[in-house]
Amino acid sequence: MAVNNFSNEPDSKSRILESARTEILKNGIIGMRVSDVARGADTSITLIYRYFVDRNGVLARVLGDMYDEFRLSFQTRVEAWLAVNDLLSLEDFARLMPNPAEETKHARDFRVQVLATALENPELHERIKAVTTTTYRWMRDTIEANRHKLPVEERGFDARFMTVIMFNLMFVYYDLVDEDKISADDYRAMLVNQIRNSAQRTVAS
Repeated sequence: MAVNNFSNEPDSKSRILESARTEILKNGIIGMRVSDVARGADTSITLIYRYFVDRNGVLARVLGDMYDEFRLSFQTRVEAWLAVNDLLSLEDFARLMPNPAEETKHARDFRVQVLATALENPELHERIKAVTTTTYRWMRDTIEANRHKLPVEERGFDARFMTVIMFNLMFVYYDLVDEDKISADDYRAMLVNQIRNSAQRTVAS
């Protein structure tokens, strides 16, 4: 096995991170072995630990990057859609939110695994917390920046409702119960009704 020296650090790190990502996608988070990462990166375990301290350090970097990529993909898609729409409805807002009937089970499983790993990995926990905080602020600011595109009578909805739904429902139990599965359209209709009700309560008060 060839061992890279420190004169080529950026390239070595890139190969290690790419190899670790490949191992995670192939064998899962629990199944990722540092020895396999080293083999895939054509480097040594010693060099990996020099860069990342230990296995947790590798996971913190790679899983944090993957989690952040999910955030960026979601935000880019939403921002592109909003940029070409001058008028919105609450139904449109609901279509931008995660939906258990449309998101893949694989995506949900992976997100849950990352969050579970973060409970035992302080570095990853801090990275996920930072990414989530950034996403929360972006969603809050995006709602406020586009509120004026809604019909006047529906602009007063409570933005906290949308952020609570976004960040507190992971749809974990959706995969564990096969009865009474809800369709994507029905789920959106339920969201719209709740958001619209919050707007009406705001007007009434």
